[in-house]
Amino acid sequence: MPTPTSPAAPPRPPDGLVELGATALDAALQEVLRADGITRLFPPQAEAIPPVMAGESLVLAAPTASGKSLVAYLALLRAARVHRTGLYLVPLRALAQEKAEELARFEPLGLKVGVSIGDFDLPAEKLERLDVLVATSEKADGLLRRGSPWLDRLGVVVADEVHLLRDPDRGPTLEVSLTRLRRAYPDLQIVALSATVGNSEELAEWLGARHVASDFRPVPLKRGVYFDGRITFTDLSTREIPGNTEAIPRLVRSVLQDGGQALVFVNTRKASEQVAEALVPTVRAVLTPEERRRAKESVDELGGVSDEETQGLRRLGELLPNGVAFHNASLTNPERRIVEHAFRDRILKALVATPTLAAGINLPARRVIVRDTTRYDDRLGMQAPIPATEVLQMLGRAGRPRFDSEGEALLVARTADDEDRLLDTYLSAEPENVVSRLAAEPALRMHVLALVASRAVRSEEELESFFAATFYGHTLPLAELRDTVTTVRRFLEANDFLRPAPALAATPFGALTSELYLDPLSAVVLRGVLERAPLGVGVFPLLAAIAATPDLPPLFLRRGDEADLLARYTDEVEELLVKPEEPPLELELETFLSTLKTASVLEAWVDEVPILEISERYGIGAGDLRTKVEDAEWILFGAGRLAARFQRRLGRSIDDLATRVRYGAREELLDLVRLRGIGRVRARLLYQAGYPDRESLRQAPLDRIERALRSRKLAEQVASQLRRPGATEPTPAAVPPPPARRATTARGPTRRTLDEFPEEAGR
Repeated sequence: MPTPTSPAAPPRPPDGLVELGATALDAALQEVLRADGITRLFPPQAEAIPPVMAGESLVLAAPTASGKSLVAYLALLRAARVHRTGLYLVPLRALAQEKAEELARFEPLGLKVGVSIGDFDLPAEKLERLDVLVATSEKADGLLRRGSPWLDRLGVVVADEVHLLRDPDRGPTLEVSLTRLRRAYPDLQIVALSATVGNSEELAEWLGARHVASDFRPVPLKRGVYFDGRITFTDLSTREIPGNTEAIPRLVRSVLQDGGQALVFVNTRKASEQVAEALVPTVRAVLTPEERRRAKESVDELGGVSDEETQGLRRLGELLPNGVAFHNASLTNPERRIVEHAFRDRILKALVATPTLAAGINLPARRVIVRDTTRYDDRLGMQAPIPATEVLQMLGRAGRPRFDSEGEALLVARTADDEDRLLDTYLSAEPENVVSRLAAEPALRMHVLALVASRAVRSEEELESFFAATFYGHTLPLAELRDTVTTVRRFLEANDFLRPAPALAATPFGALTSELYLDPLSAVVLRGVLERAPLGVGVFPLLAAIAATPDLPPLFLRRGDEADLLARYTDEVEELLVKPEEPPLELELETFLSTLKTASVLEAWVDEVPILEISERYGIGAGDLRTKVEDAEWILFGAGRLAARFQRRLGRSIDDLATRVRYGAREELLDLVRLRGIGRVRARLLYQAGYPDRESLRQAPLDRIERALRSRKLAEQVASQLRRPGATEPTPAAVPPPPARRATTARGPTRRTLDEFPEEAGR
């Protein structure tokens, strides 16, 4: 909490930069920073570091690349030096990996860093040895629900991209987690990092933190609008762009000819791939022979990430040799990493991406071009303007520190009127405020139950006090939230999650649901499914049932899908365990058909249909498939735990199906796929070679295993595991970690999923 005794910031020279030697940072720390190329501090760093090193809470609002992360890292190191732990909250898994890698620079000072994201959880004994845990808000929420001795030593929490409190999906969990942490640990230091927003002071007031805001950028940024061959910048200067091609190739060519890179943002995945393909002639024409050689090496690296071909592998394989690529949610995690590394290493000259890339991942370019300022909004069912702050965050990627003396951030206008609108709406607009999204009923269903089940609140008064301490309670009238909480409580009591008022306690069903991180509405659906499912229930009815839950957002219907899905519904209606318009979901027919499409995709996956064929048949990318697979496995695990309470005879069938979903394999491969490094493709090779299980492999000569797997190294790895049975793929944990995002909005077909994926599907 703020204290008047924090040291003053060191004096700044005329350029605003402060030499490390002029700071109060100790010699060992300065040595580590100098080894990383940091010899001077930027103005916002120089202002923020003294209070942070004094243990004060801080909200630092500054543009991209202004050095916010270093301030957070120093706070974590300060806490570790006094034997306190630090929690670094991030919105994306890819960002978690990036932050963990950057924190590794402090390992010479004894800092021990771990990561907990997605389906990866740290055992308690490993967590206890860490000084810093980098995690998504959902993972932190899970730690709070379960309780952990590691949290008892918590000294600092870093909330990266804290402006995402306004995000309907991620915001409520981040807000509740920060509120719980502050209430549980009153002396906790909070370091919140944000892009420039209109009400960062309000955020600081809520967090009881010092406020530091700056518009400093290490690379100056020129912002403007391109129209009809000319860029008009906000300083009223103009620049003619030669050529007679369309806007994007023209803008990309001119920056490449000057030795820079281009990052292009578009509003759909399909557009990202189409624009990347259209840029091939433009980019290829400027590549040197050496650049082509390096680009070819990226293709070779791409070939080693999966045993199965995907559309992403196929399309990137055609684009990468030409120095151009796309980046969107259809790519698997390894495919995305290769694209990101190639762009950072300047192998790629142009990258076309969807806006999710702008949410924190460090991929700057000399020129950033935002083609689209609208996108499809699932909730409205139509195109809607992208918020100004999101557009400004995309534009903020312009300018590469250490490479560029200036960055250019451009919007593309289609008409003269459009040019004026873009200048007024985005480039001259004030940053938007952060507003709480906590009042959404689906979010509150989960969080009210979790607060009660974990005994974080034990009475009506404590529950109201908790919500008064949230950002919502700090900035908005509590009346609406109070009404929604009352509605949620009635639902939880009526469905046996909470004991009837006036008591505030969870039932065994409620405690289990919270432990499983399920939306209570999903738990109601699963309980009903378990009660009515016959012994020997088929795979598709079970998959269709979990696909109907709010925790598994359904796939968007393409034109022509309805007829096939209606036919499937007619064929399966007698066996289905969830029907349209039946309580508690009461799904409209279109939404219900979307759930059947999702179930059909999962059915194809567990039937070992190749990823490429699934993509072509259902219009789903490999990255999206992995997201659905991960969600489905987690919900099936939860269904298995609920079956132990409500319908034990179905437990084995559900657990087996969860394992099949995890690996994408038929039942006969379940023993083999648990070997590390053996996914469904390699397991099928072993099965076809006459080795249906691990016991048969133990009796096999090494050369025959090598012949089946076509790899000596892999055969030796398998043989080693067979000699050490404990080294095989682990079975799911007692309580598996939830996916790294929770939906908080009304149920309905969706076009988008978040760019957060586990490892690629083929292994």
